[in-house]
Amino acid sequence: MSMIEPSRVHKDITALPTFHHLPGIGILTINSFVLHAEQPVIVDTGTSNDRDKMVAAIIAACGDTAPSWLWITHTDADHIGSVAPLLEHFPRLKVVTTYTGLVKMGTHSPVDPRRVRLLNPGETLDLGDRTITAMTPPLFDAPETTGFHDPVSRALFSSDCFGAILPAGTNSINDLGADELLAAQTLWTSIDTPWVVKVDRSLLADELDELRDLAPSMILSAHLPATAAMVDAHLAGIAAAPFAKPFIGHNQATLTQMLQGR
Repeated sequence: MSMIEPSRVHKDITALPTFHHLPGIGILTINSFVLHAEQPVIVDTGTSNDRDKMVAAIIAACGDTAPSWLWITHTDADHIGSVAPLLEHFPRLKVVTTYTGLVKMGTHSPVDPRRVRLLNPGETLDLGDRTITAMTPPLFDAPETTGFHDPVSRALFSSDCFGAILPAGTNSINDLGADELLAAQTLWTSIDTPWVVKVDRSLLADELDELRDLAPSMILSAHLPATAAMVDAHLAGIAAAPFAKPFIGHNQATLTQMLQGR
């Protein structure tokens, strides 16, 4: 894994990605973001393996304005790795999650409930210069998952949804053709949400139409290099997911060969 330089993907948004090698599969991006609103929002915090670097990068991205909110899209380990040190560094910071998220964090990384703002899908959070609304993305791998749409930048923060497994040696989706991008998104979706092959495709299409009606300027997934382009391609990738071949991971024989360097 490696931290790359933070990038300002919009005047109001800093992306802080790390890239993780999945042997025999490809490269997985793990993003955190800072939304530079009047009351700034940190979105997710990466893994604990890179905690010190991530905390330093988030603090630097926030600059002289202390963040008000720490939005945890869901409580998987690659999203909450730096929650505790950030709460310690920013004493007024509050975690935004759902009740399920709060309970799940309590099993391994408890957060003082007095420093939590529970926000269910459809409820709003006033950031001073804008109001964001919590929403459930079309696909997710944890019941507490919430993303949001920023009405100022028009960015859609989608949690795991719209992620992609990039080919080895690739850190940007701009390096991929349309078919390669579709394959990268389909692979991720088949790993992260294998149940998608069982969904009602018409209902999924309706949800994607609702997102299309928001006219997002960019889709900021936790597992996709940030870009202001390709929104239609990302929506098409999710629409195609129910038709994907189910993912089957490496078996023990393959793992043994990897360990033996073959």
